[in-house]
Amino acid sequence: MNCILKQTNDRMIAMNYIVMDLEWNMGSRKEELKMMPFEIIEIGAVKLDDDMNETGRFSRLIRPRVYRNMHRINGSIVHISDRDLKDAESFEEVYSAFLVFCKESTSDEGEYIFCTWGDSDLTELQRNINYFDCLPLGDGPIEYLDVQKLFGYNCGEPKNRVSLEKAVDSLSIPETEGFHRAVNDASYTAEVLKHVDKINLKYTSFNTYHTPASREEEITRDYGRYVKQISRAYGDKSTLLKDRWQKKLFCPKCGKELTKVISWFTLNGKHYLAAGRCSDHGYVRSKLRIKKDEVRDGVYAVRTTRVTDTEGMNEMWNKYRKSETQKSTSSKSE
Repeated sequence: MNCILKQTNDRMIAMNYIVMDLEWNMGSRKEELKMMPFEIIEIGAVKLDDDMNETGRFSRLIRPRVYRNMHRINGSIVHISDRDLKDAESFEEVYSAFLVFCKESTSDEGEYIFCTWGDSDLTELQRNINYFDCLPLGDGPIEYLDVQKLFGYNCGEPKNRVSLEKAVDSLSIPETEGFHRAVNDASYTAEVLKHVDKINLKYTSFNTYHTPASREEEITRDYGRYVKQISRAYGDKSTLLKDRWQKKLFCPKCGKELTKVISWFTLNGKHYLAAGRCSDHGYVRSKLRIKKDEVRDGVYAVRTTRVTDTEGMNEMWNKYRKSETQKSTSSKSE
């Protein structure tokens, strides 16, 4: 995989940052392809070195071949016309040039990490890569920096997602170019990234368009506040839930397997919760989210586990009782 981070003194440091942004077009409901609902028409990127100094820019338009006419909504937002795209290069040509750009002027090992505003760009890029049968970015999850999320961490509100424009304004970053063109948005994202505290760079994200291929390749990442695990793909939800390995509960601090205080339960059939107690670190709560694997046409699990307190356990007990009430009501109605 080409996205590599090094661990130094409990913080993740990337050798090079590829801050990227995409603009895309879409078709009408009748035209939409399930495997590629958005066709990329522009790739923009700014490269930063380890000291956050800009070392290069990339900006290319792409000639659409699936959704050939600009959708009226997209066109009004990105200010790209059919005429602008008429003589542009193909996706294959631009993507190939983009990969060269990513590897140019990097360290001897060619290490870099993608940075995006939000979590959608890498998924749409890989959908386009797959559709046009290009060389994949990797064969498993891609670790990257979601600058939108990191900006929230910086503000003390990790779950608060604000627009790029609002973040730029709040940081008093000069608005020298318009928004909604790929290289401009990449540049603004890079400027926001420069304001993120270095300690928060360890809170990387994973794009799971390609899930782990085996148990040995499953992801476990300790972020200090919590541990995240990403499972391999399963054929269906019932098969995943029957796997005892996925339902074991571990302490995120010492790794000890725990006896469950609250066994796995669900309120919606997608998110499963459980809690245990570690003799050394106290109560532990875990959340397992089941997600669709669109490449392998199956499902996989993303689990987050963290130490909690009495208040957190009370919240878990309340949710557990609610799930029991739901089951009781459901059985009576049958």
